[in-house]
Amino acid sequence: MTKFFIYLLFVFAVAVTACNTDEKNKISTVENLKNHIEILASDSLGGREAGTENEIKARDYIVTQMKAMGLKPYFGDSFFKSFDFKDGADYSKSTLIVNGKSFDVGTDFYPLNKSRSGEVEGSIVDAGYGIMSSKPSHNDYPNHNILDGKIFLMEMSVPGGAGNWESYAEVADLDKRIELASKFGAKAVILINSDSTFDDPRKMISNNPGRTAIPVIVAKKSLAAFLKDNPGAEVSMNVSVKKIDKTGYNVAGVIDNGASASIIIGAHYDHLGMGGETSRYHGPPAVHNGADDNASGVAAVLELARRLKDKKLNYNVLVMNFSGEEKGLLGSSALIRQNEIDKDSILCMLNFDMVGRMDSALDLTVFGTGTALEWDSVLGLVKYDTLNIKPAPSGIGGSDQMSFYLDSIPVLFFFTGFHNDYHTPSDDADRINYQGIEMVVDYAASIIENLNDFDGLTYHKAKARTSHKGNYRKGPTLGIVPDYGGTGEGLTVQAVLDDRPAAKAGLQKGDVIIKIGDTEIKDIYDYMDALKKCSKGKSYEVVILRKGEKLNKKVEL
Repeated sequence: MTKFFIYLLFVFAVAVTACNTDEKNKISTVENLKNHIEILASDSLGGREAGTENEIKARDYIVTQMKAMGLKPYFGDSFFKSFDFKDGADYSKSTLIVNGKSFDVGTDFYPLNKSRSGEVEGSIVDAGYGIMSSKPSHNDYPNHNILDGKIFLMEMSVPGGAGNWESYAEVADLDKRIELASKFGAKAVILINSDSTFDDPRKMISNNPGRTAIPVIVAKKSLAAFLKDNPGAEVSMNVSVKKIDKTGYNVAGVIDNGASASIIIGAHYDHLGMGGETSRYHGPPAVHNGADDNASGVAAVLELARRLKDKKLNYNVLVMNFSGEEKGLLGSSALIRQNEIDKDSILCMLNFDMVGRMDSALDLTVFGTGTALEWDSVLGLVKYDTLNIKPAPSGIGGSDQMSFYLDSIPVLFFFTGFHNDYHTPSDDADRINYQGIEMVVDYAASIIENLNDFDGLTYHKAKARTSHKGNYRKGPTLGIVPDYGGTGEGLTVQAVLDDRPAAKAGLQKGDVIIKIGDTEIKDIYDYMDALKKCSKGKSYEVVILRKGEKLNKKVEL
């Protein structure tokens, strides 16, 4: 079946789903949810990665559903608005010369996307696997004192082959090996693969943000053989990794009840495409359909909107779907940054992210219960004893509610929990608990209807917690929420967490960090690079811009 034919089937499915709203309203909640998720999580949408054509297909499907329900467009006469971001890398200007022979980028080698750019010259030294380990015992650096200034040739696999990966798990991560090589004086690293069972190295490098400390390229088969046949070869390389400008889209419609205040119900609709750095899958590239993460949330929001469309509510309902969540809350942050939200008119924001895998205990975690003084009273009015509600007070955490919470808007975030399919290609529609999503929709609808009894909600700054989607970075932190969609003119602070180093040093929301220690900060990558150089318990000078004024702050990490 051709891709074009698959897309025609998708378009036809959208049209059929959208037609005859009255008939659709007769379909059960579970059937509606299943229809949405089977389309959004189909292979023909290719994982809905932000900034791709597949994101646009998902966007158009959601717009069609909003129109079919009779929602009004939120962005003037449009249901969507774009935002720009940087993602992926263009390395086409990279060059490599070995013993006077030129090799072609893309054909013979490619830089890692997270490689540091730079020009390097030096001789090759074979660094084996670049591993130092006590259990199992292995040391590729017995004479590391003679390696300074060399370009390290490093195998991507581990001693004994890929089957031993778990044995070397503590030291095998390529990020760690590259960092170790730089400490032993490597100017650059050239990765090669002599193990036919070993996968693409881009799947074996950690999720840590930031760039590698030194330039890193991957040699393909013919170049790897040439390098092995020419020990001590002289190398001149220019690694140029330039982030690519891309465009994402937020989608929003309005249930207009003629009120002065509104609530937001929202979910992100993007996912990982073919994988990427945050995938937990170590096989060859494969479509990550993201049925639970987060076609389930989109389906819940659409079904909740359908239910609320004809309810007598004392406020309007803004129905929002965000892109770029998987890349750092880019869409919801852009919505705030673009001043598309009048926060004074927003009662609260309800976010749905991964609500499709409710377990047999019927657990539903509701984050943000401490973000409004009235939430306990509102939730206490809900008569829904079927679910095992697990309240959590914080509004901080790895999903889009955080963008609104940081703008002083009360939030709730509904989440049915992690599972082994999270961020893998097996997160498919056939594994969704559709009755479970229906329960979430029922519960959220009850909360929204009970808000009719309240004139407003009082924002409350709740205690921070760890992100539900994991914290992949270890080591010293400032204790801030950074703006991942920065402009390249420094790193903007979205929030300062209580009792953390930044707060104690007097940093504030809106400050722009331009230097940490000796490292100039232009974006999130420089920021992460700077923290890698820092040590817990030590103090560093942090230079910030606050309303155009340059200030120096002493921060103890």
